[in-house]
Amino acid sequence: MNDHPGAVSLSFRSDNVATVAPEIMRALGAANHGLAASYGDDQYSALLNRKFSDLFESEVTVFPVSTGTAANALSLATCARPYGAVYCHEEAHIHNAEGGATEAFSGGAKLIALAGANGKLEPPTLAAALRQAERGVRNRPQPDAVSITQASEYGTVYTLEQVAAIGSSALDAGMRFHMDGARFANALATLGCSASEMTWRSGVDILSFGATKNGAMGAEAIVVFNRELV
Repeated sequence: MNDHPGAVSLSFRSDNVATVAPEIMRALGAANHGLAASYGDDQYSALLNRKFSDLFESEVTVFPVSTGTAANALSLATCARPYGAVYCHEEAHIHNAEGGATEAFSGGAKLIALAGANGKLEPPTLAAALRQAERGVRNRPQPDAVSITQASEYGTVYTLEQVAAIGSSALDAGMRFHMDGARFANALATLGCSASEMTWRSGVDILSFGATKNGAMGAEAIVVFNRELV
């Protein structure tokens, strides 16, 4: 849903409480035959990269993972140094509901949680926080990445203009831009735009692409747009 005055916080059940869509279960059964190469050298991995590249209208590299926490933590560990800072909303899943996974996988990067109406990180708030960052001071976390959730924990959706504004701030600050897309498909349907418009065309470097919330079986993906992060 889009923002509106007096928006009410919504409660989402976790993706691991629901059953698998029957169409996906049948597809898994159909694919479960014969032998295949390991470690991404099989035909399905190659097909996955092609399908995602078609969807995003650009060559991307995809890393399948089993959970959204893994997708977020590995993505942000790629973007942030152990002494770096990741800016996010104070209600972000990476901050409140993933057991410190980002900090653990990054080796110590600090999450900087910022306030924002309706569960969304606001571009002016981010810009102000970045102006206050003490770059080059050895005992201060150094700004490395910004992460937004699309759609947010409140069910609200960032407009393309808001995503692009955050992406511009990240680029100007020399930071990476991560999108937690646990509800990516829902946000895409709400905005009625293309997948590319909501991601790399708006400055997103790396995406946690959610599928389990849409009926898949323990299936998430890290989609890398910025080749330097592969």
